[in-house]
Amino acid sequence: MSRAPHSKKAPPALPARPVSFDTLYEEHAEDVFFWAMRYAAGRSGWAEDVTHDVFLKAWEHRAWLREEDVRGWLFRVTQNVALSALRRENTFRRRLAALLFPSQRTETESTPEAALERREAVRGATAALDRLPGQERVVMSLKMLDDLSQREIAQLLSLSEGYVSKLISRAQGRLSAWGWKVDDGSP
Repeated sequence: MSRAPHSKKAPPALPARPVSFDTLYEEHAEDVFFWAMRYAAGRSGWAEDVTHDVFLKAWEHRAWLREEDVRGWLFRVTQNVALSALRRENTFRRRLAALLFPSQRTETESTPEAALERREAVRGATAALDRLPGQERVVMSLKMLDDLSQREIAQLLSLSEGYVSKLISRAQGRLSAWGWKVDDGSP
């Protein structure tokens, strides 16, 4: 009878440790913010919004996040959230440009001067919309950019049609006072 050679067994792998959300935020919020700033073009508020959205996703996925791989996961999510936000902004700017310059279909059809003029006008219109009080801004955006009727806006926001009409009227008055020509809700 021979004796089996003595074999060494590898120690069992330690289970991956779940991440405490508080610790996750404390240790990585600054990194996520700096990663978001790479896409933000100097807009710290925009980067803060992206950071917020990243940590909302982290909260939703906290049950399976592990310390060992959380930094890479946060980086990928930050990148995805930032790129999605930039695509939404681009879509918003194109719709606003189409409202302001309906005769110019694409930027390739215009001169560099016209493209610059369009970009400046879109920037100004965006700034004007941003200056509106919250409900007025939302209602005007739904009317102008999503082409919703007052009834549809009222249903969507659970407001009366009369109140929506009042908000649109106030917003149009403010926009006109700021130098924007307002025709049927469009600056």
